[in-house]
Amino acid sequence: MEKKELRQRLLAERQAMSLAERTPLDRAILQRLTALPEVQAAKTILLYLDFRGEVESDGMIEACLAAGKTVCAPVTIKAERKMIPVLVSSLQELRAGAYGIREPIYHPEAVVPVTEIDLVVLPGVGFDRSGGRLGYGGGYYDRFLPTLRPDVTKIAVAYELQVVDQIPIEPHDTMLDLLVTENGVWRRV
Repeated sequence: MEKKELRQRLLAERQAMSLAERTPLDRAILQRLTALPEVQAAKTILLYLDFRGEVESDGMIEACLAAGKTVCAPVTIKAERKMIPVLVSSLQELRAGAYGIREPIYHPEAVVPVTEIDLVVLPGVGFDRSGGRLGYGGGYYDRFLPTLRPDVTKIAVAYELQVVDQIPIEPHDTMLDLLVTENGVWRRV
Protein backbone atom coordinates (compact mmCIF):
# COMPACT_ATOMS: atom_id res chain seq x y z
CA MET A 1 0.00 0.00 0.00
CA GLU A 2 1.33 3.45 -0.87
CA LYS A 3 2.01 6.04 1.83
CA LYS A 4 -0.93 8.23 0.82
CA GLU A 5 -3.48 5.38 0.94
CA LEU A 6 -2.03 4.01 4.17
CA ARG A 7 -2.09 7.48 5.74
CA GLN A 8 -5.75 7.99 4.78
CA ARG A 9 -6.81 4.57 6.12
CA LEU A 10 -4.97 4.91 9.43
CA LEU A 11 -6.17 8.49 10.01
CA ALA A 12 -9.77 7.43 9.37
CA GLU A 13 -9.45 4.52 11.82
CA ARG A 14 -7.91 6.71 14.51
CA GLN A 15 -10.47 9.47 14.01
CA ALA A 16 -13.27 6.91 14.40
CA MET A 17 -12.23 6.21 18.00
CA SER A 18 -14.33 7.99 20.60
CA LEU A 19 -12.86 9.88 23.53
CA ALA A 20 -14.26 7.18 25.82
CA GLU A 21 -12.34 4.54 23.82
CA ARG A 22 -9.11 6.56 23.74
CA THR A 23 -8.96 7.66 27.40
CA PRO A 24 -8.00 4.31 28.99
CA LEU A 25 -5.53 3.66 26.15
CA ASP A 26 -3.94 7.09 26.71
CA ARG A 27 -3.51 6.25 30.41
CA ALA A 28 -1.87 2.90 29.62
CA ILE A 29 0.48 4.50 27.10
CA LEU A 30 1.43 7.29 29.54
CA GLN A 31 2.15 4.73 32.27
CA ARG A 32 4.41 2.70 29.95
CA LEU A 33 6.15 5.81 28.61
CA THR A 34 6.93 7.41 31.97
CA ALA A 35 8.27 4.09 33.31
CA LEU A 36 10.93 3.85 30.58
CA PRO A 37 14.49 4.27 31.89
CA GLU A 38 15.27 6.55 28.93
CA VAL A 39 12.45 8.92 29.92
CA GLN A 40 13.41 8.83 33.59
CA ALA A 41 17.06 9.62 32.77
CA ALA A 42 16.34 12.43 30.27
CA LYS A 43 16.75 15.99 31.48
CA THR A 44 15.31 17.83 28.43
CA ILE A 45 12.44 16.31 26.46
CA LEU A 46 10.76 17.50 23.28
CA LEU A 47 7.10 16.46 23.39
CA TYR A 48 4.48 16.90 20.70
CA LEU A 49 1.11 18.50 21.45
CA ASP A 50 -1.72 16.18 20.47
CA PHE A 51 -4.02 16.97 17.57
CA ARG A 52 -6.85 15.19 15.71
CA GLY A 53 -7.14 12.07 17.84
CA GLU A 54 -3.43 11.51 18.54
CA VAL A 55 -2.41 9.94 21.84
CA GLU A 56 -3.13 12.65 24.43
CA SER A 57 0.07 14.50 25.38
CA ASP A 58 -1.01 16.72 28.28
CA GLY A 59 -0.46 13.94 30.83
CA MET A 60 3.05 13.37 29.47
CA ILE A 61 3.86 17.06 29.75
CA GLU A 62 2.50 17.30 33.29
CA ALA A 63 4.41 14.16 34.39
CA CYS A 64 7.68 15.48 32.94
CA LEU A 65 7.23 18.93 34.49
CA ALA A 66 6.36 17.36 37.87
CA ALA A 67 9.57 15.28 37.62
CA GLY A 68 11.59 18.48 37.18
CA LYS A 69 12.44 17.92 33.53
CA THR A 70 12.85 20.70 30.98
CA VAL A 71 10.00 20.29 28.51
CA CYS A 72 9.81 21.83 25.08
CA ALA A 73 7.36 21.47 22.22
CA PRO A 74 7.55 22.29 18.53
CA VAL A 75 6.62 25.67 17.14
CA THR A 76 6.06 25.30 13.41
CA ILE A 77 7.33 27.97 11.06
CA LYS A 78 5.28 27.21 7.93
CA ALA A 79 7.04 29.72 5.67
CA GLU A 80 10.38 28.01 6.37
CA ARG A 81 8.89 24.51 6.70
CA LYS A 82 10.68 23.91 9.98
CA MET A 83 10.09 23.27 13.68
CA ILE A 84 11.71 25.11 16.57
CA PRO A 85 11.80 23.61 20.10
CA VAL A 86 10.29 26.11 22.54
CA LEU A 87 10.11 25.83 26.33
CA VAL A 88 6.82 24.75 27.93
CA SER A 89 6.40 25.58 31.60
CA SER A 90 2.63 25.14 31.80
CA LEU A 91 -0.23 23.79 29.71
CA GLN A 92 -2.03 27.11 30.26
CA GLU A 93 0.50 28.99 28.13
CA LEU A 94 -0.26 27.04 24.94
CA ARG A 95 -2.19 28.51 22.02
CA ALA A 96 -3.32 27.37 18.57
CA GLY A 97 -0.49 27.63 16.05
CA ALA A 98 0.24 26.35 12.58
CA TYR A 99 -2.31 23.84 11.25
CA GLY A 100 -4.43 24.46 14.38
CA ILE A 101 -1.99 22.48 16.56
CA ARG A 102 -1.35 23.89 20.03
CA GLU A 103 2.09 25.45 20.49
CA PRO A 104 4.00 27.28 23.18
CA ILE A 105 4.23 31.01 22.59
CA TYR A 106 7.37 31.71 20.60
CA HIS A 107 9.91 34.04 22.19
CA PRO A 108 13.56 33.88 21.08
CA GLU A 109 14.66 33.51 24.72
CA ALA A 110 12.36 30.47 25.13
CA VAL A 111 13.99 28.51 22.28
CA VAL A 112 15.68 25.36 23.59
CA PRO A 113 18.99 24.60 21.81
CA VAL A 114 18.75 21.29 19.95
CA THR A 115 22.05 20.26 21.59
CA GLU A 116 20.25 20.19 24.97
CA ILE A 117 17.47 17.79 23.92
CA ASP A 118 17.98 14.27 25.32
CA LEU A 119 14.77 12.60 24.15
CA VAL A 120 11.95 13.20 21.68
CA VAL A 121 8.41 11.85 21.95
CA LEU A 122 6.77 12.22 18.59
CA PRO A 123 3.43 11.53 16.97
CA GLY A 124 2.61 10.08 13.60
CA VAL A 125 -0.04 8.38 11.56
CA GLY A 126 1.40 4.86 11.34
CA PHE A 127 4.27 2.82 12.71
CA ASP A 128 5.88 -0.58 12.48
CA ARG A 129 7.73 -2.48 15.20
CA SER A 130 11.07 -2.05 13.39
CA GLY A 131 11.29 1.72 13.93
CA GLY A 132 9.41 2.87 10.83
CA ARG A 133 7.18 5.95 11.07
CA LEU A 134 4.59 7.36 8.70
CA GLY A 135 4.02 11.06 9.37
CA TYR A 136 1.49 13.48 7.97
CA GLY A 137 3.48 14.18 4.84
CA GLY A 138 4.81 17.66 5.68
CA GLY A 139 8.33 16.45 6.45
CA TYR A 140 8.74 18.63 9.55
CA TYR A 141 10.08 15.85 11.78
CA ASP A 142 12.11 14.42 8.87
CA ARG A 143 13.95 17.74 8.65
CA PHE A 144 14.17 18.32 12.42
CA LEU A 145 15.31 14.92 13.75
CA PRO A 146 18.68 14.88 11.88
CA THR A 147 19.61 18.18 13.62
CA LEU A 148 19.65 16.42 17.00
CA ARG A 149 22.65 14.75 18.62
CA PRO A 150 23.04 11.14 17.39
CA ASP A 151 22.45 9.77 20.91
CA VAL A 152 19.00 11.38 21.32
CA THR A 153 16.33 8.74 21.95
CA LYS A 154 13.37 8.95 19.57
CA ILE A 155 10.13 7.46 20.92
CA ALA A 156 6.78 7.25 19.18
CA VAL A 157 3.51 6.79 21.04
CA ALA A 158 0.55 5.34 19.20
CA TYR A 159 -2.58 3.26 19.49
CA GLU A 160 -2.18 -0.37 18.52
CA LEU A 161 -4.51 0.22 15.55
CA GLN A 162 -1.82 2.51 14.07
CA VAL A 163 0.75 -0.30 13.96
CA VAL A 164 1.20 -2.13 10.66
CA ASP A 165 3.56 -4.86 9.49
CA GLN A 166 5.79 -2.52 7.51
CA ILE A 167 5.90 1.21 6.86
CA PRO A 168 7.29 2.18 3.45
CA ILE A 169 10.65 3.79 4.31
CA GLU A 170 12.52 6.34 2.20
CA PRO A 171 16.20 7.37 2.54
CA HIS A 172 15.35 10.63 4.36
CA ASP A 173 13.22 8.88 7.01
CA THR A 174 14.65 8.75 10.53
CA MET A 175 14.16 5.44 12.30
CA LEU A 176 12.65 5.45 15.79
CA ASP A 177 14.28 3.81 18.79
CA LEU A 178 11.10 2.81 20.63
CA LEU A 179 7.38 2.48 20.01
CA VAL A 180 4.95 2.62 22.92
CA THR A 181 1.33 1.47 22.55
CA GLU A 182 -1.33 0.42 25.03
CA ASN A 183 -0.13 -3.18 24.55
CA GLY A 184 3.60 -2.76 25.14
CA VAL A 185 6.98 -1.27 24.29
CA TRP A 186 9.00 -2.27 21.21
CA ARG A 187 12.66 -1.41 20.82
CA ARG A 188 14.41 -1.23 17.48
CA VAL A 189 17.26 -3.73 17.40
